[in-house]
Amino acid sequence: MSRPRKVAMQVVKRSGATTHHVEFTIDDNFADRLRQLRSLVPPLHSMNRTRDLVIDKVRVRLPNAVWHCGAEGDNGVDGSCIVISADGFFNCGGKDRKTREKMVTYTFPIARLVELHAERPEGETFYLRDGIFTNDEPADSAAGQWVAALHEQEVVRPPEAPSDFDTLQGVPLRVEQGAHTPPSLRIN
Repeated sequence: MSRPRKVAMQVVKRSGATTHHVEFTIDDNFADRLRQLRSLVPPLHSMNRTRDLVIDKVRVRLPNAVWHCGAEGDNGVDGSCIVISADGFFNCGGKDRKTREKMVTYTFPIARLVELHAERPEGETFYLRDGIFTNDEPADSAAGQWVAALHEQEVVRPPEAPSDFDTLQGVPLRVEQGAHTPPSLRIN
């Protein structure tokens, strides 16, 4: 069983605004992939600490993430990704297409996210602010106010469009539905 749920993580931008966040969907497969990707990162030990270059992170694309800058859903983000580190933490990153400013989230432990996914009610949205799981925080706390602010600005958005990132090399991009699409290629 897949058990999908949404995760909303606070995005740290130099420009401030505490409502910047990224949303993505996780399920059982996503949790397994996080664990597998972490296993690809070589552990740090005394032999490789002395080397000039040490790989201690893996960066993978996160194409279906929705980035929100203030009250608007943002399509202007390049390089949407998730970074998994050797010490078992992950964060999301991207770059604002207009300003070229880096956007990153605080790190969060992979093991804790997997544990929460297994234990918490199905379909519950996880809110992660300042690297802390905020769902159980009081409504008058900073975390509770942040979650309330996200709920206030929620708008119904159209379903996510196909992503150019999720195609295999050599496989053509998906055809989008539109007026200029021949009837034989239209998706119903």
